[in-house]
Amino acid sequence: MEFTCEKKDLQSGVSAVERIVATRSTLPIIGNILFETNKNSLKLSANNLEIGVEVGVKANVGREGAVLLPAKTLSDMVARLPEGVVGFKLVENGRVRVSYGPSSFTINSLPPDEFPTLPKVKGGKSFSVASEILTSMIKQTIFACASSEEKQVLTGVLVEVGKSSLGGDVSNLRLVATDGYRLARRGEKVDLASMGEASFVVPARALQELSRIIEGKSLEKVVITASPEQISFHCGNVYLISRLIAGQFPDYRQVIPKKATTKIILETEEVLHAAERAAVVASGSANITRIEVKSGKMHLTAHTPDVGSVDEVLSSEIKGEEKVQISFNIRLIIDALKVLNSKKVVFELSEGLSPGLIRPEEGEDFIYIVMPIRTQES
Repeated sequence: MEFTCEKKDLQSGVSAVERIVATRSTLPIIGNILFETNKNSLKLSANNLEIGVEVGVKANVGREGAVLLPAKTLSDMVARLPEGVVGFKLVENGRVRVSYGPSSFTINSLPPDEFPTLPKVKGGKSFSVASEILTSMIKQTIFACASSEEKQVLTGVLVEVGKSSLGGDVSNLRLVATDGYRLARRGEKVDLASMGEASFVVPARALQELSRIIEGKSLEKVVITASPEQISFHCGNVYLISRLIAGQFPDYRQVIPKKATTKIILETEEVLHAAERAAVVASGSANITRIEVKSGKMHLTAHTPDVGSVDEVLSSEIKGEEKVQISFNIRLIIDALKVLNSKKVVFELSEGLSPGLIRPEEGEDFIYIVMPIRTQES
């Protein structure tokens, strides 16, 4: 194996696959990155047996071949190489010489024979979606996944394909995530070809890595292929495959509020900054922050005995009852506001312990539901 490539292209490829590599495993071989050269192409692969990824890198190939190189050592070295052309050559005793300018270093390699090859999804159905749309949908839902493995199905994102059962919803592709305290749902209308109707739960980590790798490929399509057990994403020179999560995802339609007694329209940036300031005080009291409407304005108030209190008064447009008082974990509110792309945001609230709903005033089909916190006032 022998090739040359630009350092920036090599580092981009190594960084993309290195995050997939298993750091702790009873199978040491999957702690490596597979380098394969073929004609005028270089392909880097990693596989942790749950998620696998292949990334193509521009290269001038002198000799075809394949080797395994230790992921962490290689990543650390490549990140520190000077800009310019880097050469790789397999020499004697399984060592790879990496040259850059007048300098070089060698790194021990392993034969690729026992490295688990990335499977292809068999018997699956496919559809495509613009990478820019998919990365936006992932960004607006993935943060609401559960981090604990206690209920594994909640550590993934539900992907629904086909007609929605919600009245007025024209989307045919939906991503939904929940951790039991909040729920994020993003819909889009895309060309599904002959995909039909389907639903599956994709591990959050797989979508997170996919989003990182394809971000910026706004002119390309992502081809998604799903079978009952696996899902793959193919976008340009990137191929990612993941196992699906088995289990029944909660029926999110049951928690979407049917109506609200009060709708509050605010400037997104203004309420985000106010919420972040309120969070400084609220952090000492389990992040509890009260939303209250009075005199045509929305108030964000928080109090921590040993710290102090805050009362953020926000100019807003109020529709419906001008009297509502409900408490939330302000951090969960901030998470939603950070992923909104609209200039204005709508809070839909009802008195008592009804869930709150946050959505953009216009634009993207995004809704965010957050459960209130029971306090003495409520």
